[in-house]
Amino acid sequence: MKKYLLYIVLVFLLSAISALAENNLLSFIESLQRVKTLKVSFVQITRLDPDLDEKDVYEGEIYYKRPSKFKWVYTKNSEMEIVSDGKEVYTCIPEEKKLFKSSLKEGIDYLPMIRILESPQEFNNYFRVVSDAKFKDKVAFELVPLKDNLTYKRVIVVFRQDKIVPISFQVLNDDGSDITYIIKSWEENVKLPETVFKLDRCTFKEAK
Repeated sequence: MKKYLLYIVLVFLLSAISALAENNLLSFIESLQRVKTLKVSFVQITRLDPDLDEKDVYEGEIYYKRPSKFKWVYTKNSEMEIVSDGKEVYTCIPEEKKLFKSSLKEGIDYLPMIRILESPQEFNNYFRVVSDAKFKDKVAFELVPLKDNLTYKRVIVVFRQDKIVPISFQVLNDDGSDITYIIKSWEENVKLPETVFKLDRCTFKEAK
């Protein structure tokens, strides 16, 4: 009888943990539908080889304005910036004197954080939740993209248990590398002038 009761308690606790993670996810997605502008500051930790204890650390900011305008700019250890004017996406790499242009759809598809921001109401068309977990005061869930031929295979989003704003995103790539974005600040519906969504660091022509 005691074993049976213990089993019931364990099932209940596991169900509660799963529901909690789902609630964080649903609340986050729902809240994004009310976001018109967003400013995010982050620390980026990049591991090119998971078997080696070598990491590159960057800092940066993301500016977003609905619909489809964003600027992803690095402020430490890189001069790269990625800008969408709402029609096309430009990737500027000043260190290499390179500028690339891609379609809006392609540019957003390769940036999972921007994809989630851009289409929260269509989240289930782009991602599938495959697992969730609770550890200490945090809840995490694992997403896989539904679109083929992307450079990443999984995204892990972590929340504090009682918050709906994520504290980190981790992107796991097909080549074995991974990138973790630790969110330093998350400011919704702030005033962003149109001049934000322009390239500041590229004065050279697009690479062929």
